[in-house]
Amino acid sequence: MDNSTATAVTGDRPHTTSSADGSTVSTLTYPISPDYVRSWTPVRALCELISNAFDEDPDARVSWADGVLIIADDGPGIPEEGLVLGHSTKTAGQIGQFGEGKKLAALVLARSPQIGEVRCETVGYGFTPSVQRHRLLDGLVPSLSQQGAELLVYHLYRTGRVKGTVFTVECARELAEEARSRFRALNEPGYRPPAAPGQCVLDGEPGRVWIGGVLVNVQPDLLASYDLPLDAKGMQNRDRTVVDAGALRTAVRTMLATSQDEQIIGRFAQHVLAGGKLAEPEQFFGDVHQPYPRAAWRRWARTHLPENTYYTTTGNEQAALSLIDNGYTEITANGLSSYLQRSLMDLLGVEVAKTQQTRHYERARNKTTWVPDRELTAAERATLTAGRDLVRQAIGPFALDRVRVYSASEKSPCADGFYTPSTGDTAIHRDVLADRHRTLLVLIHEAAHRVAHRGGGPWLPTADYQDRTRGFEYRLSDFAALLLGYLADNTPLPAAVDEPARTGRQPRLAPADDPAVPGVRRELAHLLADRLPGALADGGFRDAQDLVASTGVHPDYWRTLTHPKVAGHRQQRGGRAWDYDKNALLATAAGLHPPVVWLGYHLCEGPLHGRPRAKWGQPGRWAKKMRDAMEQACIDLEKLGEPYAQHIPALRDLAEGRTPTVMDDDSWHAPARSLIAAERRRLGLDSPPPSDANGAGPAVAEADDHG
Repeated sequence: MDNSTATAVTGDRPHTTSSADGSTVSTLTYPISPDYVRSWTPVRALCELISNAFDEDPDARVSWADGVLIIADDGPGIPEEGLVLGHSTKTAGQIGQFGEGKKLAALVLARSPQIGEVRCETVGYGFTPSVQRHRLLDGLVPSLSQQGAELLVYHLYRTGRVKGTVFTVECARELAEEARSRFRALNEPGYRPPAAPGQCVLDGEPGRVWIGGVLVNVQPDLLASYDLPLDAKGMQNRDRTVVDAGALRTAVRTMLATSQDEQIIGRFAQHVLAGGKLAEPEQFFGDVHQPYPRAAWRRWARTHLPENTYYTTTGNEQAALSLIDNGYTEITANGLSSYLQRSLMDLLGVEVAKTQQTRHYERARNKTTWVPDRELTAAERATLTAGRDLVRQAIGPFALDRVRVYSASEKSPCADGFYTPSTGDTAIHRDVLADRHRTLLVLIHEAAHRVAHRGGGPWLPTADYQDRTRGFEYRLSDFAALLLGYLADNTPLPAAVDEPARTGRQPRLAPADDPAVPGVRRELAHLLADRLPGALADGGFRDAQDLVASTGVHPDYWRTLTHPKVAGHRQQRGGRAWDYDKNALLATAAGLHPPVVWLGYHLCEGPLHGRPRAKWGQPGRWAKKMRDAMEQACIDLEKLGEPYAQHIPALRDLAEGRTPTVMDDDSWHAPARSLIAAERRRLGLDSPPPSDANGAGPAVAEADDHG
């Protein structure tokens, strides 16, 4: 490009109307061979021009009539700098930043025999591209052909246009329609480029990959199509015809793993359950971790899968045969690897055959033969009551909660008694009640297990509470020292704690009435128990297990909320029910307000959670994780309005350490207890009846035996 040409171009004023007839005023020669970008087709070049138009004007127009394709926009036009190779004014949110696209498109169209005249009119000027031979420097540069090199030439002329750019391209209708079909904005009214991570598209032919609505690639092995956000343009090669495989995989998996759309879930679930395989970018089942997407998978499974299902892996064949005999249905995904199959079945809530068989038989048999209170003799009942009351007086009401009598147990066949960690119950063999000394021995022994496990009074929970552990031995030694202190001081035992009068015939919820558990947690457990029948009827669930399965939340969450732990209890796995969103899913399924459920269980943990044990209960701000979850609860309470929102100031004062949170005083739990009471009033639930200290109910955990 010589200096005189540049001067001719830059000397024009955009509003000049002379030479509006399209006659050439100057030429601009680019030293680009017509063999450059041989992979570009005429359709690829037309797409480049359409893409540029949409970058300048989201409402650009593309139409074809009488053999001419018209691409028009109302943008600012192409400035002088826009004619310079390598210069671009595009932002990070637009495709192409090398200043090459329009020039290469013009070159490809000018060299193609399928394309007629190409004309561009923009603000103040226009040009027509062509491929011509030139001898550079008037032939001073040696040439192999002695005819000069073929180059791209713009023939420039003046126009009266004051805004926008219009390209007119003579071409067949088929070429124009193929180019149009690659732009979602031209085929979907109101289309806007998607936000990160992008959009999964189920309509039409699968396997298409767009960036900002512009088709850049087709992968026929994909099960869906994907529109990536504009800032994903870095995934393309320089010609924008290939997408980086690793980046595409990450983008696609992120889209699918965070989707709650049941149509998307159905597309992939039905495909793999029918034995189909998945392309590597779409193998996302192991990446679905967020609570709401997992809940959406469970909802789909409840709607589309049989009621009793299982899947089989190597070594599970015998269990599968047993399940078939019991009316279960096998679910398969033979096109997936074993890892992906396990991940899929976890999302759907389908258990492997051995686990499902174990659950089936656990539900079908009773491992312990319990002796109802009415079958005990008067002497046995008196011995048990006296021994239990004595231990509760000496140690505290938290030392023993429900004490149940059994005659045989597969858990502890050789033991005189055992403690059940999951419920806090103590069991004592009926034969032991014939001897007062043995009865007291078993009760004080099991009380040491219980207090070491759950805490109470001056004692905090410890991780080692089983037989032959230091935690248990220390607790039993503490009890001995306490009793010796009473003897040495000749101090009478504290007054016995009166048992509440029993009303009605409702079964007792042992952990929900455990005196070692904070009152607010007990009230929440009763609220959930009283609300459960209505929730099952409203949601069409068979039982609580079915309700929990529908949310995709691990059953430990529901088990913890309905079988509460003492404050400060730190279970090694499960049983924490901490995540706010998972609590929210369970609360919504039960017809309760999420912040009430979360606060009902976790408020009492405020001065403990996230702190070293030595600083539990000390003044100061609560841990950040606790304060963040508390703030989320306050935001949700504010949305609920009164009477819920009135507790927000008190909750924030607690989290910021402005209100004392004394360990042995639960008066500061009042906001959560008031919220639970408000829920009971809203739902028309009566106050929960006092529990039966010796009511029947299955114990479901491994036991710590005392032989």
